[in-house]
Amino acid sequence: MRKMKNEEIEALLHAFGWVTLCMVDPLGNPYATEFSYFLDNGDICGLVHPRGKAAACIELNPSVCVKICDSDVQCRNYQAVSCFGKACFEKLREPDRVAWAWDSLEAQLRLEDGRYNVYKERYLRTGRALPLLRVKVDHCTGITSFSEGAAESREQGMKS
Repeated sequence: MRKMKNEEIEALLHAFGWVTLCMVDPLGNPYATEFSYFLDNGDICGLVHPRGKAAACIELNPSVCVKICDSDVQCRNYQAVSCFGKACFEKLREPDRVAWAWDSLEAQLRLEDGRYNVYKERYLRTGRALPLLRVKVDHCTGITSFSEGAAESREQGMKS
């Protein structure tokens, strides 16, 4: 195991679309939830319910950890990244920002264009604010089983 370089961390962030958001609940207990995300100028963004338990946690303590892990079945080849920062909710109302959020999520998840059009159009039609969770990342750490220089062969390693 070794520490990942910044470019390896960035590559994993760009390769994935699913993360675990770790926080502390209002009673001081650990709480985690998963969500699909996209990247925006170094921030991790997703569409998370603004009145759920995650929102209650963030309201009390916006400090969070976003965790991304990738492994083969036997955990012989793995990469794991933790991004630490502050989370907040934004309410997107402008049609171009609503469309941008849905389109960015489609792109991060490598879905066909228009996959989320029904959701995008619903928000645009009703004028209801789209809740965007934004994690302003302060710093990231990562570990990997790959030797230095082998990260580019990640796909081959994960398949073996």
